[in-house]
Amino acid sequence: MVADGVVAAEAFNPVLRAMLRAGDVKGAAKLFGFMQLKGCVPTAATYNVLVHGLLVCGRAGAAMGVMRRMEREGVVPGVMTYGAVVDGLVRCGRVKDAWKVAEEMERNGLARNEFVYSTVITGFCKSGEIDCALKVWEAMVASPVRPNVVLYSAMIGGLANFGKMTEAELLFREMIDSKCAPNIITYGSMIQGYFKIGDTSRALSVWEEMIGAGCVPNAVSYSILINGLCNVGRLKDAMMVWKHMLDRGCAPDTIAYTSMIKGLCVSGMVDGGLRLFYDMLASGHADPDVISYNVLLDGLLLAKDLPRAMDLLNRMLDQGCDPDTVTCNIFLREFGAGERKGREFLEGLVVRLCDRRRNMAAGEVLMVMLAKYIVPEAPIWEMVVRDVCRRKRGSQLVHTAFGGASAMSRHLLSGPGQH
Repeated sequence: MVADGVVAAEAFNPVLRAMLRAGDVKGAAKLFGFMQLKGCVPTAATYNVLVHGLLVCGRAGAAMGVMRRMEREGVVPGVMTYGAVVDGLVRCGRVKDAWKVAEEMERNGLARNEFVYSTVITGFCKSGEIDCALKVWEAMVASPVRPNVVLYSAMIGGLANFGKMTEAELLFREMIDSKCAPNIITYGSMIQGYFKIGDTSRALSVWEEMIGAGCVPNAVSYSILINGLCNVGRLKDAMMVWKHMLDRGCAPDTIAYTSMIKGLCVSGMVDGGLRLFYDMLASGHADPDVISYNVLLDGLLLAKDLPRAMDLLNRMLDQGCDPDTVTCNIFLREFGAGERKGREFLEGLVVRLCDRRRNMAAGEVLMVMLAKYIVPEAPIWEMVVRDVCRRKRGSQLVHTAFGGASAMSRHLLSGPGQH
């Protein structure tokens, strides 16, 4: 009977996997319940399918619940199950919970591997908790696990991102001394970190060291170098790097294009920035994002070229790129936040976004208005809410996105000095 149950449970696993891949969590839960009603005993493989599938669907809490159920039923989670839960929790932003699971893994006699350590370290670095990342690193050093290029790169990248270049340099030299060759990612983190703290000379020195080590620069590497040079006003040097990149047949990415456009605009060469922008559109290698548009819009308005700025904004909307808070503030600087033109511009932007059914972007513009004490007219609220309601789960979105905002607008009507 048990053998039959095991066979039957294994037969259900592919169906559960397919349902969870399709995002049908409720359907998978019903099928799992049906299995048990029919006397099918879930195996470790069944639980692993559930854990992995729930994590793919972003349901980290439910995945942890499945793991706890495994333990209660005497099915011991393996290294893969623990690793999947750790990775899923990190992806959901629950890095501290992920480390707790990793510590539990060790207590249960399962050794943490390179994947678990690199996942948690990267998670802490991305969430800005560099001290926590260092504690995990120290735990790893005390374990039998030896750092590999992925682990070194993750920790060095986190330190460099927070400007801790003394610590990053020590770890970088330790990496080389231990015969673990830095890769293009490691070098890129070091170069970016030195640019961040204003040490251009050391950044360029690491670039030369990278070339000498035989690492071939890619689009990301060139972007870091170009951006760093532009930020310190070395536009001519950045343009030489740009030419070298093109001569090597390396297609610039969006960041490289945006960095060069910014450098040109900051140097007062807005026309050159526009030409490069249209080159990006024509190349087909990179698409402008909201940052690219904001850089050009800012340059045009600083050059007092409102007509071309408005044309560029129209293109931005037509290309499906949503304006953000920075976009709004760039134009408010031109029109005045407390002036009629400022209100008219923002309300017009909301209307145009709603006409294109881009209600989430319209909602962000509304939030900018409220933050500037510009209370939208009732028809504007009605238009956004109506468009949100057309979406799936519209009523829920209205309550979450606009319920608080409506209360805020009533709060603001009394004036900033009357609260």
